[in-house]
Amino acid sequence: MSSTELQRFVDAVVQHHEVATGLKRQTDHQGIVTYAKERGFSFDISDFEVLFKRELSELSPELQSKVLSASPQHWSWAFRQISAWRAMLMDGAGDGQS
Repeated sequence: MSSTELQRFVDAVVQHHEVATGLKRQTDHQGIVTYAKERGFSFDISDFEVLFKRELSELSPELQSKVLSASPQHWSWAFRQISAWRAMLMDGAGDGQS
């Protein structure tokens, strides 16, 4: 497991606008991993899934439901997958349901 590389990618999305912008096009976890590899980060889908599931389990049932029911077609979907990325969303981002 390459949790260091995954954490570097999570941080890069937060710190660099150009990395975050590319995340908007992703509609599934494999797409996020593939995008990260294109940007030079090396981790597997299993690494991402472990982080996603761990963070999801730490959320309230209400927030879990919001994350899981967000539409993958909504531009904010990928940002809802990881807590550091959710924190980047402004209130006006919508709920990802549309």
